[in-house]
Amino acid sequence: MNYKFSNREKILIKILGVLSVIFLVYFVEIKILSGLADSRDALRNKVQNFNTTKQQLAQLKAYRDEVINPNSTTKFSTHLELNKYLNQGSGDIFKVSMLTTNDLLELLRFMHGLNLNTIDIKLVDENNYILNVSFND
Repeated sequence: MNYKFSNREKILIKILGVLSVIFLVYFVEIKILSGLADSRDALRNKVQNFNTTKQQLAQLKAYRDEVINPNSTTKFSTHLELNKYLNQGSGDIFKVSMLTTNDLLELLRFMHGLNLNTIDIKLVDENNYILNVSFND
C-alpha cells in the first residue's frame, strides 16, 4: 500500500513539525534558564559564605594583632596600671600626676617609640608634674 498525503495533510504535518520544534526549543530554553537561576543562587550563597568567612578572618586578624602588637593607647594604659600611676584623663587622653622627676623620666623613656599625638608636661610645684598625653591610635 502506497499512500500519498494530500496537500492539506502535508501542510498540517509541516505545521505540526514546526510547532513541535518550537515547543522543543521552548522547553530546552526553560531548562537552561532554570539551570542558570539555580547556578546564580548557588553562586550567591557561595559568595555570601566567602564574605562571612573573610569578615571572620579579618576579625581574627585584628584580634591577633591587638594581642600580639597592642596599640600605643593600650600599651600606655597597661603600663600606668602596672606601675600604679593615677590616670585622671578620659578616653584616649591620659592625664597623669607624678611626684618625682624620676617617675616622669621613666614614663618618658617608656613612651619613646609609641605613636604619640600630643604630649604636654606641666610643673605644678617643685617635683610635682602633670603629664597630658594623647596617641594617634
